[in-house]
Amino acid sequence: METLFEIAKYLVIGFFGLIGLLIVIAVIFGKRVYKQWEYEADFKDASGREFGEFEVELSRIDKEEVDDTLKAKLKMRHEALVLNASVDVFIDQTKVLETTVEKAGRVFTRDTPLLPSFDGVSAGQTCRVLVDGVEIASAEFHKD
Repeated sequence: METLFEIAKYLVIGFFGLIGLLIVIAVIFGKRVYKQWEYEADFKDASGREFGEFEVELSRIDKEEVDDTLKAKLKMRHEALVLNASVDVFIDQTKVLETTVEKAGRVFTRDTPLLPSFDGVSAGQTCRVLVDGVEIASAEFHKD
């Protein structure tokens, strides 16, 4: 019985020691991201199910980026997204992102540079997504 208690004690101490070691490694070698602001527009169908989102953030990765950088991410699944179709994202009436569909039915861009016409976003502005000139989604921005 004494042996079982010793084994259990070392397993518990080892488990928490491993967790502590992982936390120390994450703090020392992990990347710290400082976000100035982040806005998101969620696109939903008639039943309320989300089929896409567009996120814009102004942030800086410590030890990698000197200045704050603007990052955008578009993630969407829709039947109108046919292979090689042109996808344009507008904030109000200003085009801020353009890309093409690389996989039928979905589009995913990450940390994509925005067009120079982008001058910022605020809650309540409208985000529209057009595929080959036809609007397929529209939503208002909100803080994320």
